This record gives sequence, C-alpha cells and structure tokens, in this order.
Amino acid sequence: MLPEKKTKTNLGVGIGILLQLAAFALSGVGETGPIVGLLLYFVSIPAFIWGYMNYAEGKGHSKLVGLVGLAGIIGLIVLIVLPDQHKEAI
Repeated sequence: MLPEKKTKTNLGVGIGILLQLAAFALSGVGETGPIVGLLLYFVSIPAFIWGYMNYAEGKGHSKLVGLVGLAGIIGLIVLIVLPDQHKEAI
C-alpha cells in the first residue's frame, strides 16, 4: 500500500470511528441526544467513504472500489481481501 494513501486511510477511518462512537454515546443522553447522535452518525459516513476510497486507491484499485465500504463490515472485508497491486512479486 502506498504510504500517503495509508495515512489518509487511517485518518478517514479513524475519524469515522470516533464520530460513530460519539454518536452512539450521545444517542441516549437527554432530549436532543438522539438527534445529535443521528447527525454525527451521518457526518461519519463521508469520512469512512473517503478513508475506504484512499484504501482502495492505495492498493492500486480505482477509488470507486472504495464505495463497497458502504456495505459496512462486509464491504470492509472485501476491501481487505482485495490484492495489493503495488506489492512487489517475491
């Protein structure tokens, strides 16, 4: 995987995870918690997509392949199993 894409992948997925954790934590707090939680959840989706697109591109695939990450954990598994086209043959 290309180093610059690895950094962007970690950043996008990390921000997505943090936003979703905050969303779930806030969803049960007070009257406005569920609304704020839902908003944070929807804000996390573009961060995840950006991270997944960089992951796919870093492995030598089209950015559009990163959209498979929208399928949740199944999509992430698909991205992980895709061959890295930037690895040198042994």
